[in-house]
Order: sequence, then structure tokens, then C-alpha cells
Amino acid sequence: MRVLLLGTGSIGRRHARNLRALDATCDFVVVRSGARRDEYTDSLGATVVPDLQQGLTCEPDVAVVATPSAVHARSLIPTLDAGLPVYVEKPVVTRVGDMADVAEALERRTISAPTMAGCNLRFLPSLGFVRDLVRSGALGRVVRAHFECGQWLPDWRETDYRQSYSANAEAGGGVLLDLIHEFDACRWILGEVRAVAAAADQLSGLEIDTEDVAVALLRGEAGTLVSVGLDYVARRRIRRYEFVGTDGTAVWDFAASRVLVNGVPTQALPTDAFDVGATYVSAMREFLECAAVGSPTSQEISQALGSTALALRCKELAEPWQ
Repeated sequence: MRVLLLGTGSIGRRHARNLRALDATCDFVVVRSGARRDEYTDSLGATVVPDLQQGLTCEPDVAVVATPSAVHARSLIPTLDAGLPVYVEKPVVTRVGDMADVAEALERRTISAPTMAGCNLRFLPSLGFVRDLVRSGALGRVVRAHFECGQWLPDWRETDYRQSYSANAEAGGGVLLDLIHEFDACRWILGEVRAVAAAADQLSGLEIDTEDVAVALLRGEAGTLVSVGLDYVARRRIRRYEFVGTDGTAVWDFAASRVLVNGVPTQALPTDAFDVGATYVSAMREFLECAAVGSPTSQEISQALGSTALALRCKELAEPWQ
């Protein structure tokens, strides 16, 4: 298998490791300006090419787009037009115009090659358990839900946070897009929602030019009221979802590695229920399996654009507050 790898930052390298673990024989074509080689590309044994068009001439079997989010469209659209199976990191894009361009590229595809967006939290067994609980009706009618995620940005980023895309609005940073997992999980568990209101600001004193805190109010098709709270500020990592139904309440608490149903920890979870590292492997395995037979994945880019649209709408609603 030949993989066209676009982006060799931390997430691109993670995907390369997982691809090699899933298929020890896979080889990589890496796009680098000036076809620049380094120790990393040498360790992969990669073919290095100066631009995407030359990469496509190498006849890759699949493409992985892990460039900075703000420039995803530059790589994503040509790979879609080439008919390749494509895995793209989240968020798919960071601008409304790019979202429309990607949607058009998907519509004009004549080859039924699968795509996948990297919202890997969907592969957490614990979150899947909660989704099944909600969708089975075990909680009754869900009237209210809350999704929150926060972490101190300097602790989150392995290198200088000020140089990360999270700190740079032009690169697609800011909590509303960077923490798009919460919007995606909301849609995955509850179904489609619409943005009612949002507020965002830069309040922490972090040396960034993006919003470091945001709150959004959403409403589901069945009337469910949903709140989303996001930040780069929490000194203790937070990722917690709560669902209040007419017959029960469920809480998914990632930091505590537990699911509470009516206040009682559930025991019906596998040992890897909160293993995020395993979700990247699971997602890539599904992508490769679907690519091999030409079947759709569980997270097609066309579906993921819905989460992008929701985050961008919240960003638009929040602008008067900034």
C-alpha cells in the first residue's frame, strides 16, 4: 500500500506510525516544499516530492491530510478530485468558503472511494456506550445536555504553545474549531442541532490571538436544550458530557475515566473504554478496510462538514461578543 502523506507534524506522524503498525509493508510519499528530506522522512523510507501534483503521479492508494487545518482545502480538494480514498484530520476546514468548495468536490466525485474525517472520539467504547444509552431511550426523553472541554494550553501542547496553531487565528486556532470534538459528539449522540447563541473571548492572558473561552447554546430537533463550554484555561483537564432525561441522567467523565448512570458508576465497560490512543488506530483501521472494498466509512467527510458548519455558525454568532 502506498500512502500520500500531507503533513508531518505531530498528528501526521501519529498517523504514519499507525499506518505502519496496521500494514508493515506500506510505503509513504511525503509532500515537502523543495522535496526537503530530513531524519524523519529517512526513518520512514519515504519518497519525498515537492508538490501535491507530483505526489499524485506516484499513484498512491490512499491519502492522509494532516496539514494545518486552515490549509486543508488546498490538499483535500485535489486528492478528492483524483478519486483517492482520503482521511482528513479535524476540523475538515476552518472557513465557510472552503466548506462550500469541499462540498462541491465531493459532489463531482465519480468514483465511490471512501473518505473519513478524524473525529476519533467516536471510537471510544465508553462514549459509544453513552450514545447507545441515549439512543435506546433508556434515559427517556433527553431534555437537556451539556458538553464541556477545557485544558491549560501550555500544558496541552508539547512545544511552545505560542507557536502552535491553537494560538493562531489564521491557522484555524481557537477553541470553537480546535475543540470541535464536542460539537461532533453532540451531533453523533443527539442528532442534528442548530446554534441558537454563542459568546467567545480571550480572557486568560495567554499569548494567543484566538478565543480561549467560548459558550454555545444549541437546540436539537426534538427540542433538547444543549450547552457547550470550551476553554484553553482549565488547569485540571476537563472533558465531561451530561445528559438529563425524563427517566434518568448519564454523565460521561473522561478525566475520571467513568460513566455514571443515575449517579452510579457503570461496570459494563471494556478495559480500553477511555483509551484515546487506541481510537486513532481503530479509525485508521476502519478507513483502510473501507478503502480496500470501496465502502463508506462511519465518518464520511460529507457528514463531518455538518460539525464544521455548526462550529463556524457558533463562531459567527460569537463575533459581537469579542
